[in-house]
Amino acid sequence: MTSTEKMPWGSLPLERYVLAQWASLPSIAPDHRRRQLAQQFTAIGHSARVLHVALSFRKPDAELPLQADWESILAPLRTDFQRQLALESSFQPEGFTCFGIIWLRTCYDEGTDGAHQRLLNELNEEMALEVDQNILDDAALYNYGDDWRRIFEVVPERLFKEALDEMSEGRPTELDARTAEEYRALIREEKRNPDINAAADTKALSRATVKLHFWAVHNYLFVADKVAFEAGRALIVFFDDCGRTLGTKA
Repeated sequence: MTSTEKMPWGSLPLERYVLAQWASLPSIAPDHRRRQLAQQFTAIGHSARVLHVALSFRKPDAELPLQADWESILAPLRTDFQRQLALESSFQPEGFTCFGIIWLRTCYDEGTDGAHQRLLNELNEEMALEVDQNILDDAALYNYGDDWRRIFEVVPERLFKEALDEMSEGRPTELDARTAEEYRALIREEKRNPDINAAADTKALSRATVKLHFWAVHNYLFVADKVAFEAGRALIVFFDDCGRTLGTKA
């Protein structure tokens, strides 16, 4: 992984967005402003992220915070290691069993270390997940409890596989512009106007739902929380390109 010493502030997609939008929330305290902008970066979806990042490179310097202030604005967002996780070079090459899939431990109650290791070992036997940068296991950073969604505020680039080189000159495609709501509309349409050849097929709706997931699921991650430890099974969370949960499986 590239050292963050060689990575200037403002050189990652989330950072470009925060800098470009920093002045839009002047009445909000810096800590809350950082978190709100990080949440917005996920919520706006891929197409809007591409546009915002591309536009940030075209803004006059006067519309961005002073470059001397960039570190003080951005450093509290995440640690140096978490910045490295956001680098494109940290994504695993295609062909790996778990292409950059994150394992997130959010419960660090006393006595849970053994349960966590058992879950991890069991999954690794099937999926060879154990690549250091894939496993987020640090009580000081990820003690989120049941609020696992906070990870989107820290490494959205990794979860959505967003690379700055692609975004800085990027334009959203028609496919990128689709939203999960549009995919749900396809299901409603299929329910109203089913294919005549599938009219008698009781599995038609099931197939439509599968299509929804195929079209709308952007990625997934494993979550090891208190419920997972008690059940003995990690949670798999499927999400769209706005970070909205489309389904879970234990």
